[in-house]
Amino acid sequence: MKKRIVSAVLAGSMLLGLASCTVATPTDPTGSITESSVETEPSETVPSIMGFNMIENGDFSSKTHEWHTYFEGGDGLMTVNDKGELQFDCKMIGIKEWSNQFYYDGFALYKNCKYEMQFDCYSNVERDLGYRIQVNGGDYHAYSEETIHVGPEVQHFDIVFTMEEATDPAPRLCFNMGKFANNSGFKEHTICFDNFDLRCIDDTGYLAGEEEGSAAKLININQVGYLPSAEKIAVLNGDAITSKASVVDTASGKSVYEGDVAAAVMNPSTGRNEARFDFSSVTAPGTYKIVAGDQESFEFKIGGDVYDEAFKASLRMFYLQRCGMELTKDLAGDFAHPACHTGEATIYGTSEKIDVSGGWHDAGDYGRYVVSGAKAAADLMLAYNLYPNAFDDALNIPESGNGIPDVLDEVKYELDWLFKMQNSEGGVYHKVTCANFPTFVMPEEETDELIVTPVSTTATADFAAVMAMASYVYADVDSAYAAKCLDAAKKAANYLEKHKSVEGTTNPKDIVTGEYGDDKDTDERIWAYAELFKATGDSAYDEKFGSLVSSGASCATDLGWQGVSAYAGYAYLSAKTKGMSYDAVLTSFKSGIADVESAAAADAYNCSLKDYPWGSNMTVANNGMYVLLYDQIQSASAGDKVARQQLNYILGTNGTGYCFLTGYGTLSPEHPHHRPSQAKKTAVPGMVAGGPNQNLEDPYAQNVIKEAPAALCYADSDQAYSLNEVTIYWNSPVVFLFAYVKSKG
Repeated sequence: MKKRIVSAVLAGSMLLGLASCTVATPTDPTGSITESSVETEPSETVPSIMGFNMIENGDFSSKTHEWHTYFEGGDGLMTVNDKGELQFDCKMIGIKEWSNQFYYDGFALYKNCKYEMQFDCYSNVERDLGYRIQVNGGDYHAYSEETIHVGPEVQHFDIVFTMEEATDPAPRLCFNMGKFANNSGFKEHTICFDNFDLRCIDDTGYLAGEEEGSAAKLININQVGYLPSAEKIAVLNGDAITSKASVVDTASGKSVYEGDVAAAVMNPSTGRNEARFDFSSVTAPGTYKIVAGDQESFEFKIGGDVYDEAFKASLRMFYLQRCGMELTKDLAGDFAHPACHTGEATIYGTSEKIDVSGGWHDAGDYGRYVVSGAKAAADLMLAYNLYPNAFDDALNIPESGNGIPDVLDEVKYELDWLFKMQNSEGGVYHKVTCANFPTFVMPEEETDELIVTPVSTTATADFAAVMAMASYVYADVDSAYAAKCLDAAKKAANYLEKHKSVEGTTNPKDIVTGEYGDDKDTDERIWAYAELFKATGDSAYDEKFGSLVSSGASCATDLGWQGVSAYAGYAYLSAKTKGMSYDAVLTSFKSGIADVESAAAADAYNCSLKDYPWGSNMTVANNGMYVLLYDQIQSASAGDKVARQQLNYILGTNGTGYCFLTGYGTLSPEHPHHRPSQAKKTAVPGMVAGGPNQNLEDPYAQNVIKEAPAALCYADSDQAYSLNEVTIYWNSPVVFLFAYVKSKG
């Protein structure tokens, strides 16, 4: 909506203070009342960043817009009113400047370029609010910010700034409308905005191509390396596609093998032609690279120990995610920190406080979640149970040298926390977090109140399953502990019998941390009953399990946190006592195997995915687990090739060219969405990044890679949480695959 109004110019250069994402440091407006704006002649060399408004529908001529709200202790409603203005009805002001915020994503700022931001604003009360254009991640510091005063008279604000930092392809424009120093004595009120206009007004400092690009090669291989007898496939694209390729020994510079490159084939997942080069006949230990024409791959090793350090790092990641204890310098290195989150937590909706210290931080934040922790613990216990010779007592964690395999010590740390999450009735609280995500600090610096959310049936069933599993995994290590686990599992199962409907899996209104929501708990229930049947042989659990299976519950494919049916199927089929539903479960369990195998066979990289969802690397690794678990049931080895191919994909044989394990390979994620890594400005080694996500579920992905094919929807940015976050349950199936390969050779 266009209007003539009083105009106030706020001109200045970029502010470099390290304020948090929504902490607007007040600055006084400079300049004078004017109706003019700063203009320069557009550049003839790079016109694409000049001469247009980067805020779509900035005058709200359409009620369709891309503005969003964020609340942290505040409350309100954002609408487009009948006058064609963006209106915010503030219901609760909160206690922080950013308690109420709305924001806009989807534009870029280029280094050395000058920008002008204009908008109109008024309020039915006199108040301050904060304008910011900021980095959308990390410390959320501002590129441009002002504290502005508004009242009933419409004002026009005109802010000029220069982007003095590196090009940011996905910053955030936001307005903080929470509590400011002079905002007192009123509660409900209205603020209106109109005529947003953000544009580059001087691009003379712009350097085309200054934006950071990928260092990926046109020849993609497993960057960690290959066992001597393993299948070895390089995938070529673009100018690397030739009729012949060579394997070159980097020490001598001589070719040790030259062979034919297969015919190129269009890969719909990457949108390009790709060709495969098989060099499996090269078995001598050494360091090599693939050369095709004038293109070459990253270096890689062949040897019997190529996975040892990567395997160790992927398992040590869990120690580095420990909560509630000091991580000492001698064991944690740069990521050492004092004990964190040791205070008691409040049970949501009550004044009761309980001790829930311990466990693993789930992901890039410091929450602890039962359902995801159960998946991770189960994967590690399965890996140990099936491949015990892959593990030792020398992982360099506090328990190393105690005579117990360190993987079991690590899982026990999580199980000990899970015990604390079970209430007296047997139900298990869904999670413990603060009300909001912390800023990008080390864990001991998150000091807000800890809140335990209500009991959920999914958490209770997953708890029952992993505790029952622990009862037989730990039976020969610590029989008393195993018995304690079984008792807790039975108690949780009894709770489930009294609570037949799904409950407790959604966030309370005032908690915004990870929800881990689930509207079905049948798969969790069958997993609980299957594990209890395997642990006890009790026909009562067989009957409960069989009742759900006969009603249509699947026992195939899913090895995630939300879908756990394949864990149930494997537990039931591997029980010492053959259950009454064995044949039906076997049919169900194997029903997904063909899809995994056919997808892997059809893809140039042998990736077992047809679609690439959030956490796609977990699904890749899960599929490798799945075929190996089926092999275990069948006493076969048909899944060996596919499982190894999935590990190759994770370690670099993929379309992006990244080894997705931090700290390993030549090109691996350096900027994961992971608070300790961001606080220390270096990535914790051994973490598995989420990987390509074709659904583009964060602002960075939506702005930067929106045109990318599905398998290439990845970016190494800490802002890209839907692509580049890490989690314990993305690491755990990769640990399983490493354990398999180390055990089998």
